[in-house]
Amino acid sequence: MKNIKIIKVNEGDSQFLQELMNNESVLTSLNEVPTTIEVWTDAISEWEQDADEEDFIIFDDSMPIGWLGINGLSTNEKKAYIKMIALLPKYQNSGIGQYVINNLIENLKLQGYVSIGLYTDQSNMQAQQCYTKCGFEVTAMIEQKMSNGAVVKRYKMERLLKEH
Repeated sequence: MKNIKIIKVNEGDSQFLQELMNNESVLTSLNEVPTTIEVWTDAISEWEQDADEEDFIIFDDSMPIGWLGINGLSTNEKKAYIKMIALLPKYQNSGIGQYVINNLIENLKLQGYVSIGLYTDQSNMQAQQCYTKCGFEVTAMIEQKMSNGAVVKRYKMERLLKEH
C-alpha cells in the first residue's frame, strides 16, 4: 500500500467528493441521495471550523479514490467515530479500506483515544468484513432513517484502542 496517501481535505476537494458520493454504487450502498458541488463546498467550509471532526481524501499516488471522515475528536471521553469511509468501486475489495482504517487506529492510539466506533448497514457485508478484520465488534443493533428515506437496520461496531 505504498502508493496510498491520506491527506486532509481542502476546498479544492469538493469536485471529487461530489463525484464520489454521486457514484451510483456508493449512493446505493450508503443509502444516500445525490448532491451538488455546492453541498460539498459548504461542507468542507464547515468541517474546517469544527474541532470535533477531521476529513481526509484517500489517494492512490495522485489520484483521489476515497473519503475518510472521523468525528468525536473534541470529547473528553476520547471516543472517536468513523462517520464515513467510501472508496470508488474499482478500489473496493483491494485491502485499501483495511489499510486506511488500521492507519487511523494507530494514529488515534498515539493521541490517547480509548475507542473507535462506527455504524454500518446490516446488509453491507463487504464493509462488515473489513471492519471485523480491523478488530471491530458489533455492540448494538439499531434502525435508522437514512437520507434517502429508507429505514435501515444497522450495526453499531466498536473497537477498544487501549486496555482499561
